[in-house]
Amino acid sequence: MRTELSRALPLVGLFVLGLAAGVWSIISPWVVGYPFASAWSSSVWSSVWVGVVVAVASAIGLVAVPARALYLTLNPPSAGRPD
Repeated sequence: MRTELSRALPLVGLFVLGLAAGVWSIISPWVVGYPFASAWSSSVWSSVWVGVVVAVASAIGLVAVPARALYLTLNPPSAGRPD
């Protein structure tokens, strides 16, 4: 029988990749060497904002999934209580 923590491990890896992709989308204009932010096109701005959304969603998932798995591991549901 697999524990909740081992079930959550693939999701944690996915959220780490999502966080890395989001952070890269945020910092890539500076790393690649685009001109100052005032000269960015709308496509660069949309890339940065999508990166923010992906990074925030991944960070929330990175906290929520292990927290729930840890809670369910330490407090297993009883037979009469639904998950």
